[in-house]
Amino acid sequence: MAEKNTQSEALIRIGKLFEQKRKALGKKYRSRERFINNRSDELFGSKDWISLRHLCNIEHGKNWISIEKLIMLADALEEDPTDLFNEIVVIYRSSQN
Repeated sequence: MAEKNTQSEALIRIGKLFEQKRKALGKKYRSRERFINNRSDELFGSKDWISLRHLCNIEHGKNWISIEKLIMLADALEEDPTDLFNEIVVIYRSSQN
């Protein structure tokens, strides 16, 4: 899949939101790899729930996130999925003006 040449300001800001929330969980979750592995063990029965590359692309604003992954990521970030979605909508709408 070819990477797009121009990135959406909204996607970049949304990605930064996810990254800030991940890092706010503490030192144990600062790296993406440790976050994925720790949360896999803690919340998802050691199952693969997101790839390192996918999380990296989301946090860098290169990919949209699916509803399924949004719910799982919200759980991993200890956020209510509805509240997190509302934050995403606010960022998206403010970037469209």
